[in-house]
Amino acid sequence: AKKTTKLQPIQQPMSCAPLQTMASSVLRALKRSANICSLGTARLSSTTSGTVPPPIAVQKPHHVLFGKVDGEHRGDNPIDPPIKRADPWFWLRDDDRSNPEVLDHLRLENAYTEQETKHLQALREALYQEHISHMKETDRGPAYRNGKYFYYMRTEKGRSYKIHCRKPITSDELRQPAESAVEEIVLDENKVAEGKSQCVIAGVSPSPSHDLLAYSVDFTGNETYTVLFQKLPSGEELPDKLEGVCGGVKWSKDGKAVFYRTEDAAKRPYKLWRHSLGDSQDKDTLLFTEEDELYYLSHGKTTSGRFLVIDSGSTETTEMLVIDLEKPNAEPVMVQPRQFGLRYEIDHLGDSFVVWTNKDKAVENRLMRVSVEDVLAGRGGQNSWKEVLPYNRSMRIENVEAFENFLAIEGREDGLTQIWTMNSNLDPSSLQRLKFDEALYEVNIGTNKEPSTKHLRIVFQSPTTPRTELEYQPHSKKMEKLWQQEIPLLDPTKYENRRVFATAPDGRQVPMSIVQRKDLPAGGPRPCMLYGYGSYGICVDPGFNPHILPYVDRGMVYVMANIRGGGGMGRNWY
Repeated sequence: AKKTTKLQPIQQPMSCAPLQTMASSVLRALKRSANICSLGTARLSSTTSGTVPPPIAVQKPHHVLFGKVDGEHRGDNPIDPPIKRADPWFWLRDDDRSNPEVLDHLRLENAYTEQETKHLQALREALYQEHISHMKETDRGPAYRNGKYFYYMRTEKGRSYKIHCRKPITSDELRQPAESAVEEIVLDENKVAEGKSQCVIAGVSPSPSHDLLAYSVDFTGNETYTVLFQKLPSGEELPDKLEGVCGGVKWSKDGKAVFYRTEDAAKRPYKLWRHSLGDSQDKDTLLFTEEDELYYLSHGKTTSGRFLVIDSGSTETTEMLVIDLEKPNAEPVMVQPRQFGLRYEIDHLGDSFVVWTNKDKAVENRLMRVSVEDVLAGRGGQNSWKEVLPYNRSMRIENVEAFENFLAIEGREDGLTQIWTMNSNLDPSSLQRLKFDEALYEVNIGTNKEPSTKHLRIVFQSPTTPRTELEYQPHSKKMEKLWQQEIPLLDPTKYENRRVFATAPDGRQVPMSIVQRKDLPAGGPRPCMLYGYGSYGICVDPGFNPHILPYVDRGMVYVMANIRGGGGMGRNWY
């Protein structure tokens, strides 16, 4: 769940085709399982009543070791001697999905489920129809500026995959593409998926000159990708092909090379490579190897586009290197060597790198800076970092994007996601938090591809407001709505949301967000779904969820709890 450097949120238009496919597949699978189990039950059970008995998995002796195990790396100080725990159901683990005994048991489970929930079939169908009634199958997502084009994605009814498109920018004043502008299809995922039983596409990325496209595709489901290249706008495929890639690629500044990662046997990204277009993959240059099995390798580009950032991170420690993309074949340069417990991330702003870090016990992170000159000279470690903002434990800093005209900070305060801006001179007095009309919401920095922009694209939503793309001008403090996800048959005035706090046994106040219909009669108990997640610092924020509408419309009260383990109230909460 580690956040990749400069990872940009991507809005996907809503489509019910995957939901239809999934639901139909589930129902078909249940029917197939029932048919199969009509034979399997006779073999596995002595019942002759025509009903499927509750499947009880047999127990088989097996022990699992916790701690030191010969031939395995289990940390610097594993338990020695190891602890032995009995797991009589270990045999149900079937990584190859081929063990006949396991498959027979699963068929019985499915048949028993079908039998015991058969009376709910009409309700299931009614709920399914209500779900898809709130989906717009033919839809277009928000467009964002990138170079001389607006890029966006759209979906079409009856087609399961996205279509990536662009339109030329016909005027510098436009914030969304002109309706009259001619659309170019960059990549139609439906065509890529034709004839494939499995297709996942990631990392769709145009080159800096916008005449080439790279994208990653997985036809197996093992989350290891092949990277393909094509010309734009013709779609002509290039001979280049990269196999065994983790995720997507990042382009060099001149568009003649890409950077990508590969994984070890445990599917841990650990190697970074540079591929020059036109060369075969065996000629690619290995730039960095992360040998420590506790560290996960990621890579991204600074907002300015000048530097590639290499990020090696564990749960408690990070280490970053940078490559100056303005210098062909430049080698990685260390920023701050790893030091256990020290976490930091960086972005580039003019003659400095901005650094957000937990240095000096700043649990919620502090904002600092270091000169580009010092970093490239190999003296950019923490002793050279200078404070930008005094540490504020009530303000959690999670991400920073540095544009030429302003700085945008993404984080948390008052138990909610927040966004702040400050001027590019990094004057602390210019810090301002964006204000919104609603009491409960989720807000994030959106897709911003232009370093020189004077507008900040943000994504806003609340329990009663669908995903909305806004543009904010830090200098004028003006906010403009550009796009909002259309939810058919939604009347947001029928619903209300509020926050309450539950008192934990130790006295801490745990925030909970409540969504319900306004016309619920006062008093009396109500059906309630209480949902909570909090682990690894990840939490549930009060965003919009169309999937709860069929239940809330039936009088259910929906509650989201920001339990500890998540980062709802900051890293200290985690």
